[in-house]
Amino acid sequence: MNIRKIRSNTKDRIINVAFENFIVHGYEGTSLSAIAEEVGIRKASIYAHFSSKEALFLELLKKALEQECEYTILCFSAANDEEIPGEAYCHALKKRYVDSLSLRFLIRMTYVPPKNLIKPILLGHLTYLQGLINQIKAALVSLTLTREQVELYKDAYLGIIDSLCVELLYGENFYDRRLKAMLLLYRNTIQKHL
Repeated sequence: MNIRKIRSNTKDRIINVAFENFIVHGYEGTSLSAIAEEVGIRKASIYAHFSSKEALFLELLKKALEQECEYTILCFSAANDEEIPGEAYCHALKKRYVDSLSLRFLIRMTYVPPKNLIKPILLGHLTYLQGLINQIKAALVSLTLTREQVELYKDAYLGIIDSLCVELLYGENFYDRRLKAMLLLYRNTIQKHL
C-alpha cells in the first residue's frame, strides 16, 4: 500500500475525530491525546500531520468554511421559483446541521470561540457571511427593489440565519417555530416585490 495514502487516511481520521471533539468539548476541553486515542494512534503521530492543536483547529476551520460556503451556493442555486430568495437555505439549515460536522463546528466555534483564536474565527465567520450576502443579494436582484431595499432585506435575512443558528446551537426546541414565524414575516414583506 502506498505510504502517502496511509498518511492521507490517517489525516482524514484525525480531522473527523477532531471535528467531533471540538464540537462536543470546545477548544479548551479537547486534547490531542484524546484525539489520538480515538483515532488509534500515538499522540506523537498527530504531529506528522499538524504542528500543534492550534494548527489542527485552523485546518478544521478552513475545511469547514470551504464546505459550508460550497453548500450555501448549492442551496441557493437549487432554489425553485415558488420560494422567496433564501428560503431553500433556511429550510435546509436544520438538516444540514444534523448531518454536517463542519456546520456544527463552525456554529459552535463562532458563538463560543476560544479566546486565543477569536481573530481567525471572526475572519472565517465574516467569509461565511460574505458568501451568504453574495447569494442573497444575487437572489434579490431579480426583484423590483431599490439598492436600499436590497440592503434592508439582506440584513433581515442575515438576522433570520443568525437566529436559526442560535436555536441550533442551544437546542432545537423552538427551531421550527422560529423558522415558520420568521419566514412568514420575511415572505409577507418581500412578496409584494415578486
